[in-house]
Amino acid sequence: MDFANNEFIKARIQKVEELRKLEKIVYKNKFEKDGNIEDILKKELNQQVSAAGRIIAIREFGKLIFFHIQDFSGKIQVAIDFATVGEERINYFKKYVDIADFIGVKGKLITTKTGEKTIQAESFILLSKAIRPLPEKWHGIADQEIKYRQRYLDLVMNPSSMKRFLNRSKLISTIRNFLESHQFIEVETPILQNKKSGALARPFVTHHTALDIDLYLRISPETYLKRCIAGGFDRVYEFAKSFRNEGIDPSHLQEFTLLEFYAAYWDYKQLMQFTQELIQHVILTMNGSMKITYNGQEIDFSGQWPIYSFRDLLIQHANIDINDFPTAESLRDEIKRKGIVLEDMDKLGRGNLIDQLYKKVARPKMINPQFLINHPIDLSPLARKNDYNSLETDRFQLVVNTWEIVNAYSELVDPIDQRQRFEQQAKAHAAGDEEALEMDEDFCLCVDHGLPPIAGWGMGIDRFMALISDCENLKDVVLFPLMRPIEQEEKVNITFPQLKKAPIDRANALDLLKKYVTSESLLKHSLASAAVMEGLAEYFNQDKDNFYIAGLLHDIDFEMIDNRFELHGVQSMDILKPLGFDENILHAIQSHNEEYTKIKRINHLDFALTAAESVTGLISATALILPSKKLSDVKPDSVIKRMKKKDFAKNVNRDSIMLIEKTGLKLDKFIEIAINSMQKIADELGL
Repeated sequence: MDFANNEFIKARIQKVEELRKLEKIVYKNKFEKDGNIEDILKKELNQQVSAAGRIIAIREFGKLIFFHIQDFSGKIQVAIDFATVGEERINYFKKYVDIADFIGVKGKLITTKTGEKTIQAESFILLSKAIRPLPEKWHGIADQEIKYRQRYLDLVMNPSSMKRFLNRSKLISTIRNFLESHQFIEVETPILQNKKSGALARPFVTHHTALDIDLYLRISPETYLKRCIAGGFDRVYEFAKSFRNEGIDPSHLQEFTLLEFYAAYWDYKQLMQFTQELIQHVILTMNGSMKITYNGQEIDFSGQWPIYSFRDLLIQHANIDINDFPTAESLRDEIKRKGIVLEDMDKLGRGNLIDQLYKKVARPKMINPQFLINHPIDLSPLARKNDYNSLETDRFQLVVNTWEIVNAYSELVDPIDQRQRFEQQAKAHAAGDEEALEMDEDFCLCVDHGLPPIAGWGMGIDRFMALISDCENLKDVVLFPLMRPIEQEEKVNITFPQLKKAPIDRANALDLLKKYVTSESLLKHSLASAAVMEGLAEYFNQDKDNFYIAGLLHDIDFEMIDNRFELHGVQSMDILKPLGFDENILHAIQSHNEEYTKIKRINHLDFALTAAESVTGLISATALILPSKKLSDVKPDSVIKRMKKKDFAKNVNRDSIMLIEKTGLKLDKFIEIAINSMQKIADELGL
């Protein structure tokens, strides 16, 4: 705790101690008010009102004091003066009341000379004393990490954040009302499950101490909602907290809210039409129009949405007909033959190979609302086979802005077919596919007892909310996203090597670079790398000149090596070593090309230089796809999002960028530092 060293906190604690002596109970237990502030602002003038809220601003004019109180619905001005409340209470307010405190007021609703509705307080009571001040008013909170870690401050200081989370509640209410108006019943199903089921994903595992068994946090509520249908429910839905132990990026969270619903006696075609009606109703209710804007791109939800075949998309974008490759091995060979690289390709079963291929070649091009149908059976272990093509399932996805917003199916209700699908998944799981499902005998037992025809539907609420709120990062629409605990964060590391003074200054270093480098693009890359290295030196409290020059000269020999990449970094020693550069600088320059020189990175300077020179290409590429093509418009979330897209800026080594975390610096903070550093020399970079 920083109480002892913070004068503001010490002063406020002193006020609390004095108040305890003065009135004993500083933190009151209740206050009767006439609704929220929005309700009070709607009342007629001269009415008596009772209001409460957090003080967010105070202005004193001698014996007249104005202050604003705020709650979730808005803010209102309050006036207290000597004539109304008396000198003693005015002095009490001045001495004991601060911004961030909670206060209750009673008085008459008036307007000031400027026309602002104001409560002319006849009495007030301090309800709760804050011992920490709020962030500075006019700037609010700009640091994204603070917003995520201390969301309560973000809500207080940024009205747009409060509005966003109120809209999230409205979104859920709107969907719930629409579903219930169509005879759907809300149910609750288990989060702790014996088997991972409902989707192809890596689960979280936990241990039940009393039963001494390992359990999974649910990936999806699917199989339990189907159990409800088996038990006689006709239409059911659940807003289900779900968990998938997969990679984190701006469009994926490991803990998320999943809406699923199931309707007996429907098929996927009926569900497609119902989906369009539901989403269009939600968009119109939330937005007032069928058009939204996301990241500068207008998306129109009106009209009838087009329908595309999943197989046809892969033929179009990869020239691969998945029906010609019935096994994982044959499909994997064809993907490799086409020169398409997929992560962990050799470990994936056929279904996940197809899914990853689609995500690689087709999905990045899909912007406007559109349905995808006829998914291969391997990708949908719980979906119903198509009556006319046994290699495909009765399934659709709704894709908007490259995001899979909805997954839906005509569900599998054939008990024999269901068991065979599970057996195939279990074999894939045993072969190393961690996302494949295990055999679920309990669910198969349910299906054996009989299920009616069912259509099922799922949508990630967080992702949909991000879309309609124009937020690139899902953390911006989740009140309290999971963050690494501060006490477990690696501290800023001091294992950077000690460096002697650089033998030449920056101007001479640039002249030296231009002596050996003529390519304009390479010169700009070197300047960008130097800027990022200087930003890192400032963050880590290191020698800015040495870091800057290391970034500037790391590629000085690039035009000398004649494509013999094993010499890149090594050849530069002939130029730099005679000048007397620190050995650690020389090692960092050689090791930034470790993959060819085999000179290992051994300290934080080595990791920093490799990451810095690599990240410049990703940031520049991100700027160039923006309408403005300006670095000033590049945001950290955009860069991180595109870092996950392996087909974007293919020449940028993602692994090299991630080396920054070996210094104790988190990726998102590094990207922020790098962008800010490059923005300072944007004119020199032509961006």
